[in-house]
Amino acid sequence: MIRTKSAHQFITFYMGTFRDFFKNTSNIMYHFNYYDEGVKGIGCYMEKEMDYTRLRSYFERYATTHRDPEIKVIAALMIRGGAHMTAEFHVTTKQKWLGFKDHFHIVVRVVNDETVGWGVRHLNMAFDC
Repeated sequence: MIRTKSAHQFITFYMGTFRDFFKNTSNIMYHFNYYDEGVKGIGCYMEKEMDYTRLRSYFERYATTHRDPEIKVIAALMIRGGAHMTAEFHVTTKQKWLGFKDHFHIVVRVVNDETVGWGVRHLNMAFDC
């Protein structure tokens, strides 16, 4: 998988895929399962929970305020069990973003509700990891 994406590509591809994946009942997204323990940060400060719309607004704001930003996904992991799923991205950019250093994490945790299917319950970001 190509790991360097523009901010626009990151929004449309990764976040759109997340949203579709959460609605899907089949296990089809194994191509996201690449990961390197060596780049995982420790002691990350987790920002408060935010929903999909808010997270997307962050990326849209970033895309409009930075000239040709590159967002490199240096590691990604999706784990899906019968009732829970975690999607974790370790991301770096060329420039500071929202006043933080260029390395941040996105952690998405979802649960499978029998009445509505998969849905996001926790979506956090961690900076300076």
